[in-house]
Amino acid sequence: MGRFLIRRVIGGILVILVVTLAVFVLFGPALRAAQDIRPARLYAGKNPSPEQIEQVERLLGLDRPFYVQYAYSLRRLVLGPSADERARLCPGATDAECDELVGRFGRSFEKQRSVDRLIAEAFPVTLSLTLLAALIWMAVSIPIGVLAATRPRSFLDRLTSIFVLVAQSLPVYYLGLLALFFLAFKVPIFPLGGYEPFSWSNPWPWFSHLILPASVLALQFAALYVRLMRSQMLDVLGEDYLRTATAKGAPRRRVVWRHGARNAILPIVTVFGLDLGLLLGGAVLTEVTFGLQGLGDLAVSAAFRFDVPTTAGVVLFSAILIVVANIVVDFVHALLDPRIRLE
Repeated sequence: MGRFLIRRVIGGILVILVVTLAVFVLFGPALRAAQDIRPARLYAGKNPSPEQIEQVERLLGLDRPFYVQYAYSLRRLVLGPSADERARLCPGATDAECDELVGRFGRSFEKQRSVDRLIAEAFPVTLSLTLLAALIWMAVSIPIGVLAATRPRSFLDRLTSIFVLVAQSLPVYYLGLLALFFLAFKVPIFPLGGYEPFSWSNPWPWFSHLILPASVLALQFAALYVRLMRSQMLDVLGEDYLRTATAKGAPRRRVVWRHGARNAILPIVTVFGLDLGLLLGGAVLTEVTFGLQGLGDLAVSAAFRFDVPTTAGVVLFSAILIVVANIVVDFVHALLDPRIRLE
């Protein structure tokens, strides 16, 4: 088990290194080659002179060779800003003040704050939305998928097929606008939008603001997972060991849920981990539709304003979350199926 985890962690670190290089190339040299949107020109403000652009390039360290810039960005990501970066970007400031301005992911051109702080402020919104949506779609899809598989071609099975087709055909922003219009505007059951921080003393404001966007986000995933669970259960129910358990007189419910569902859920765990990591990186359409200022909304607003460090920081942070989610999925798989540890 230990060797299995070590191999997965080392593989994840290598993937993150490749991603950091790809992000650096896309948001560094590639943008620098375009004179209209090169980072120094964006940082210098409106209509900067060539002298101002060169001064900004020296300030940001963009006048150095690309491999030196990449080494600095990699060091900053792991250890934080170096003394040289602190001296250039926040001279005379205390460490706390400099951390507010320069972070591991750089400094935002637009807001003149560290991207770390912007991500830290937006991530709780995305985390709350993702976890609530995941809870809804897993609680709905697994029981429905199992029941549909145990009653093939029944009314429930056909109704489930219709639900899957409808939910997967409608875009999430369309469903979100319909939900806002009918359930928040015409009939004010839910708030129109926004986010309320979670509080243990009174979690209702947090829940009431998130339940509608989380339900809309969960609907499409629930449709996919119902289909996956039904397909996996149909395969598992035809296995010899389940027929043997039924022939020996084991209760039908125990055969289906304890033996069948446990084996059928293994592929679901893989897909769930990947989807969870992807959504934690930013549920863009849902957040924009419902006015939730999470990572998705932060990435969209930064992209529209050509805020290069913020866009690159969100992309890199999302990639790290997906890699971590893959490692967690491998660990859970190894716990559920000991054969995987031997790979």
